[in-house]
Amino acid sequence: MIRLGLIRNPRSTRNKHGGGDFRVLAAQLLGLFYAEPATPEELAETLADFARHEVGIIAIDGGDGTVREVLTALPGAYGDDLPALTIIASGKTNLIAADVGTPGHGPRAIARLVDAARQGKLGSRIHRRPVLEATWPGGSRPPVTGMFLGAGAFTRGTALAQTEVHAKGVNHGPAVALTIATVMARVLRGNDADGWLTGEPMRLSKDGAEDPGNPRFLMLATTLQRLVLGIWPFWGGGAEPIRWLDIEAHPRRLARALLPVMRGKPRPWMEAGGYRSGTCATLDMTLRGDFIMDGEVFSPGPGGTVRLTAARTVDFVIP
Repeated sequence: MIRLGLIRNPRSTRNKHGGGDFRVLAAQLLGLFYAEPATPEELAETLADFARHEVGIIAIDGGDGTVREVLTALPGAYGDDLPALTIIASGKTNLIAADVGTPGHGPRAIARLVDAARQGKLGSRIHRRPVLEATWPGGSRPPVTGMFLGAGAFTRGTALAQTEVHAKGVNHGPAVALTIATVMARVLRGNDADGWLTGEPMRLSKDGAEDPGNPRFLMLATTLQRLVLGIWPFWGGGAEPIRWLDIEAHPRRLARALLPVMRGKPRPWMEAGGYRSGTCATLDMTLRGDFIMDGEVFSPGPGGTVRLTAARTVDFVIP
């Protein structure tokens, strides 16, 4: 039987209420291999203990940010021999779980996982994904590992979602749809008084290619293969693991381009209008503004340069 461990974030949206029953069940079923680490240091200690006891599958009860924290800390505990993961989706958006699958939520989910592990079935259904690693020059800050990154209008849109969408209790797919609608209403209103279309200074070098450093309206990068609501704003061939979307400032015919971009089916005129997408193995970003990695804001630092790679893969399992 593969040993199963669980890391739970009690602050995740769906875990803020009624956690008592879950804790009792998890403690009964998992014993020492259940933890609610409150700090990065506690998370590192928990994962190191899991590694010493050869925990082969770790369930993450939380949202995208919790998954990002675990992905970032895993190599320090497990080295190159990473365990498989399974996600009990409890966050606001749960983009990662929407792609790789989930056993559900709450006590029923952990019971399903434990039962599948006892029967030797947990791990028979695998979704293998590259993971996105952001590194800063000279190790000025520790690397961060996740699966979805955005900058420009994405950063502003995420802040808007926190204050105007999630604050109203709207989460998951409906929150994504409402955020997109709210952003587009702001962007297309009047003469762009808020400066959305003006974009932000940004240089994006894909696999070492030269980039003129024009302002960008929106930039996205991911190693996921599917998003929520059928949205997939990526196109272009290539087997490289990082999918990227790059929209220049003042994009032409934005209202007409919205649906083709969201479906990943560009019109012939769109590339010349500033809409580009493709794949790459490395992406060097030079930017002034913050970027978002799986729901959290990160600064590019004084030099403004961050490198994205995706050389490591992780197996995600569901019962």
